[in-house]
Amino acid sequence: MPEKSAGARLGGAFVVGGLIAVFAQIIMLIMSNVLPVADLVPPVSLVILGIVGVVLVLTGVYPKLNEIGGFGAGIMFCGLVDAVAGVYMGGAMENGGKPAEGVKAAIKFAVAILGTLVVVGAILGLLFARSAGVLACMTPTAADPGPIIFLYAFLMGGLISIIGEALLTFTPLPLPAVILGNAVAGMVMALVGIASNLEVITGAGLCATVVDAGAGAVLGGATIVLAGTPMRLLILVLVMVIVVCMGIFCGSTLLKRAKAAQ
Repeated sequence: MPEKSAGARLGGAFVVGGLIAVFAQIIMLIMSNVLPVADLVPPVSLVILGIVGVVLVLTGVYPKLNEIGGFGAGIMFCGLVDAVAGVYMGGAMENGGKPAEGVKAAIKFAVAILGTLVVVGAILGLLFARSAGVLACMTPTAADPGPIIFLYAFLMGGLISIIGEALLTFTPLPLPAVILGNAVAGMVMALVGIASNLEVITGAGLCATVVDAGAGAVLGGATIVLAGTPMRLLILVLVMVIVVCMGIFCGSTLLKRAKAAQ
């Protein structure tokens, strides 16, 4: 298969990232009409998106999305399921197909990427909890844009995806560094006070990505100082743990299939 041009990679990332964001926005809309507590809508929606990721990985659809969308498929939370599954498979196959080695590899990946994200973000939140930017994020002023939020979600998801794909295409940065870079961008958004308003305006275009996880870690740390509760941070960690477990489950299932096919 011929290597895709840079333009094709960037275009694929934009479209796939945008479409996944729209799909995630549909999930968030449904959950907003089902769940009694508004604060539960984003985390529950992310878990559902992760479950969708499990189905797509196990049916062989997600690898095809990766071929088309590159970073656009990887930056979303459902993409983390695929990433963890891939790390699990790599760790297991490099060590004679041992499942335990796959689990170790997946956990190391999660700690290095997601653990770093949470710890750094939470520390920043604790340190800058009373800064103007973080306080502004605690009380967003943007109004719900209505149905046009689906367009905004598509554009934001596509924008984040195309920037990440451009970094992978035109710089020597490895994928983990680009993922962490996106998380850092989210932290900056929280510190300067625009993260929460962007969440309201673009919905899942931001909320379904690792970028928003960075912002969430900062605001979770700040909530400990301002409200005396770690609940916001704990919910973020719980969602990430669930997603990692989903990835390990997918990797384990794929490994069993590979062994059975031999």
